[in-house]
Amino acid sequence: EYRTQILGEGGEINIDQLERHIGKTVRIRGFVSQVKQTMGPITYNITDGTGVIRCVELSQLNEKSSNDVNVGNGIQIIGTMRDGKYGKQLEIDHIEKVGTEVLGRITERYEENIAKKINLNELKFLVNWPALLKLRKDIESSAEILIRAVFSGRPIIIRHHADVDGICAGFPIEKSLKSLVTKVYGDEKSQHNLIKRLSSRAPYYDMEDAVHDLNSALSSRDRHGQMLPLLLLIDNGSTEEDTPAYDYLNSYDIPILVVDHHYPNEDEVDPYLVEHVNPYLVGEDYRITTGMICAEIARMIDPDTMVKFGHFPAISGMADRSSANAMTDYYLLAQELGFEETDLYRICEALDYATYVLKRNNGEGLIEDILGVGKENRFKKVTELLSKLAKRNMKRQVETSLRHTHSEQLETGIQFNRIEIERGAYRHTYPAPGKTTSSIHDYFVEKNGTPMITIGYGPDFAILRSDGVDLDIPQMVEEIKEEIPEAGVSGGGHLVVGSVKFIPGEDILVREVLERKMAETPIKIK
Repeated sequence: EYRTQILGEGGEINIDQLERHIGKTVRIRGFVSQVKQTMGPITYNITDGTGVIRCVELSQLNEKSSNDVNVGNGIQIIGTMRDGKYGKQLEIDHIEKVGTEVLGRITERYEENIAKKINLNELKFLVNWPALLKLRKDIESSAEILIRAVFSGRPIIIRHHADVDGICAGFPIEKSLKSLVTKVYGDEKSQHNLIKRLSSRAPYYDMEDAVHDLNSALSSRDRHGQMLPLLLLIDNGSTEEDTPAYDYLNSYDIPILVVDHHYPNEDEVDPYLVEHVNPYLVGEDYRITTGMICAEIARMIDPDTMVKFGHFPAISGMADRSSANAMTDYYLLAQELGFEETDLYRICEALDYATYVLKRNNGEGLIEDILGVGKENRFKKVTELLSKLAKRNMKRQVETSLRHTHSEQLETGIQFNRIEIERGAYRHTYPAPGKTTSSIHDYFVEKNGTPMITIGYGPDFAILRSDGVDLDIPQMVEEIKEEIPEAGVSGGGHLVVGSVKFIPGEDILVREVLERKMAETPIKIK
């Protein structure tokens, strides 16, 4: 038997330099980000702000971790650097938790190292748009939070709304984070364990998704010794409806980051969030889509990854009908990558159809082909096929729904359209009620012009679309909740586009109050 004795200070190697010391005995210091008990040796993931290395304690085969080492501890390890069939790893000769004084030095060095990795100030935005530049500080803060999560070994769950904007925002974030994980860990396997992208059908983060995410996180912690994750919500997360799920995750100290462009209730949600990126919070509006915001966050995380995703903001803006002048610049960026506006429109239709069919599935592989970034050149064929199916279904759904649509002229001069979605449209068939309502609204706008309000009614919901009117849907929902609390009203969205849910048995009362509000809505003065 022998005992390793540590003599003096200094001499430790940065983790990102360990590959230069294969076969040599080295010393490292850092923080434990994962402790995994396998059928064989105990393994630790150690981070020092330059990278993460897997350390193997061969002397502890099938036994508990020595020295009571846990996630978050500051540690010192002496071992031999190896590069074998399991990749690069440090075989431990000696491991110990450090005292307060050394822990302070490890922390200081960690911060110095991570600061060198987070250099965001010099990166210019894709387009020179003053409105988007107002979000620069929040975008940089979000990128730093995500980069720090990767270096600390914290898993990240990306939850985006299951629509075109949500996918165009969530997808590049996922790819940039996975690329960073590969660089930090020195292997590709880690990205699959640490980064997960999931879609949400509801227009808010509901308890069903929260329970699913927490259950998965607790399972990963117990089975693999991982930290609990950071939750990144995209194109969702800014409203009061999100707070029950936030309250639930908060009891487990799970950090939550929101990137959204829906009208926010910041007083309710911000106490739960580590960062909230939303154009309304800087005096802007939904013209800045989450796809545009997340393109910049993804570029700050890993600039190389975003090179082939430069057309995503244009797709996002087209899908969410952004009226921003910057759309011209985004179209030019897409054009430089070989995507004309007709291609982008076809992508929007195909992606909208695919997200409906995929439901909660994230569409790994299929989404890449539709977006034109797949490994095989199937883009044109796939988008033409899905776009054709989307148009055919849309035409049928609109034609049947129009037979169950009543239009009238309000005293204010606004045309009001009432659609009985459940009676006039096929159920459980693309397009969903929201898309059907939007298409019928567009039909009447093209036919008669604006101002226009359209409501699509279901048994327990109402979908609102409007043009040329001075409407504030989130505020209106709050007023209805106060006026008829027994109806269980909830909802929101953008100022002029949104949805309302209510108790089915109170539908007559809700319709009466809702349509009275529509009759009182003034025309928007340009």
